[in-house]
Amino acid sequence: MADFHLLRPWWLLTLIPIMVLAIIVWRNAGQQTGWSRLLPPHLKPLLLPESGGRAARWPLLLVNAALAVTAVALAGPTWQRLPQPVFQLQAGSVVIMDMSLSVYSTDLAPNRLTQMRYKATDLVRDKLDGEIGLIAYAGDAFTISPLTGDGGNLTNLIRALSPDIMPTPGSYPIRALNLADQLLQDAGYPQGDIYWFTDGIDSRDQQDINDFLNRTQHRLSVLAVGTAEGAPITLPDGRLLRDASNNVVIPQLQPGALQTLAARSGGRYSEIRSDQQDLEYLSNQPPLQREGEASAMQAGDQWQDQGPWLIPIIMLLLLPLARRGALPVFVCFVLSSSFWLPAHANEREPLSWQDKLWQTPYQQADKALRLGDNERAAQIAEDAWQRGTANYRAGNYDQALVDFSQLDSAEGFYNQGNTLMQMERYDEAKNAYAAALERRPNWLQAQDNMDLAEQLAEQKQQQSENNQQGDAQNNHSQNQQGEQGEQQSGEQQQSEPEQNDQQAGQQEQQQQQKQESNEQSDASEQQQAAPEGEQEKPLQSEFGDASEEELQQQMQQWLNRIEDDPAVLLRNKMRYEAQQRRRQSPPPGVEKQW
Repeated sequence: MADFHLLRPWWLLTLIPIMVLAIIVWRNAGQQTGWSRLLPPHLKPLLLPESGGRAARWPLLLVNAALAVTAVALAGPTWQRLPQPVFQLQAGSVVIMDMSLSVYSTDLAPNRLTQMRYKATDLVRDKLDGEIGLIAYAGDAFTISPLTGDGGNLTNLIRALSPDIMPTPGSYPIRALNLADQLLQDAGYPQGDIYWFTDGIDSRDQQDINDFLNRTQHRLSVLAVGTAEGAPITLPDGRLLRDASNNVVIPQLQPGALQTLAARSGGRYSEIRSDQQDLEYLSNQPPLQREGEASAMQAGDQWQDQGPWLIPIIMLLLLPLARRGALPVFVCFVLSSSFWLPAHANEREPLSWQDKLWQTPYQQADKALRLGDNERAAQIAEDAWQRGTANYRAGNYDQALVDFSQLDSAEGFYNQGNTLMQMERYDEAKNAYAAALERRPNWLQAQDNMDLAEQLAEQKQQQSENNQQGDAQNNHSQNQQGEQGEQQSGEQQQSEPEQNDQQAGQQEQQQQQKQESNEQSDASEQQQAAPEGEQEKPLQSEFGDASEEELQQQMQQWLNRIEDDPAVLLRNKMRYEAQQRRRQSPPPGVEKQW
């Protein structure tokens, strides 16, 4: 209940007149009628009821309690957020993270690297709009992630970054800035925001960065991670980093150069803080361009009003006040108010008009998707995108293909391709990815999937040809064995009729063993020829052979042995790129070791 608050708190002011009215009515109810003033005391017990005042007070208590609960309900108590469609800004941003050895300095607890990770995670997850890319650099710069519309996916990559996985030690920020410019230009953003997380630069790097700002239109914002006093660099093995003279290295933050670079590009500079004001200051800038589109894939925050759930309490308080004449009216009120409550999540029927009073069909379908109730989401969704997503997750690929076909957009054709891939219709999937690339060029995910679909289509065709050749060879060998068996059986039939049945049984056993060996060899060839993208999807057999189940188990065991640590994958990726670059010349950033 940490998020509990009131949407309309001013309604609580009505509790003041309710309390005043309750006090006045309570006092008046305690007094007896006007006859008590005229009748003598010895006649009052005979002519007036003894408990008239008490009997008149308890209905007033119930009425005032119902009014108080109504005031709280009108105030709008809430503690739960609801997603809603928002406007998605068409903007590009790149986050650059300094992974030189100086980030192991301990002037910030526990070190600069940990604080940098926290800040970068909060920035990409909560502060930035549009597409976001990620770059890390030390002695050389590497693309960790191209521009993506879901910044939340970058958090795992950010947590995996450290100087240990960088193939080249040192500090070379200009290579990272040039790489950020390339990412933004390739994604169609001649103007973009670059958020640079660093603990300082050398004087020789300042002129190169000035030249970069002169030839580009990007806005550079800097978050300085460190202190002016500095602290020793504690390596992961516990040693302190020393220079060539065996002196302990103490990197100190010098903000002057970074402030100048940020101001020159129109960006902002901030030193790291323990709260969120540094990120608010960096990200709270007017967008470089105002173009955008209404998107249902993003979501804003809307609080769900929980006040209607107090209606049953109000009705229970008023229930004892029902009289014989007012009982039908009270029953009608109870039945009509039951339609005001939100629909239950376990209902399977489409939404009725009363279900739409509190939440739109889009909101209820989105809630069903988040809860994993894909079948209900497919039934109540009126949006083709939501309905297709629900059917896709539920495994109804035929219906999902129909739903995604109603979207004439790059994302619609991209999801058509994904659905066709699940249906093993690789040729059609390749055409769908091609249509997505026509509407959104340079989409890396669509290009990779199209290449994979082409490979799978060729492999499927090759496997079908191999199966046909194998069937023809098996039929030919069986015919030859049948002819030989007939000749042998004819000769033996003349000499030894009793051995005829034994010979035929042996031939049948040989044929079965040979056929099983051919099937196992074909399965092993298919396993070796399968590409990496296909191994992630379970194999399906057209005939349902028992050998395919064993093959699936073997493939699953092989997949479980694959290393899925992001740090290992990133280190191997950057090492390969570094080897390719060293063939030309080592980057100048290698000269500095921290």
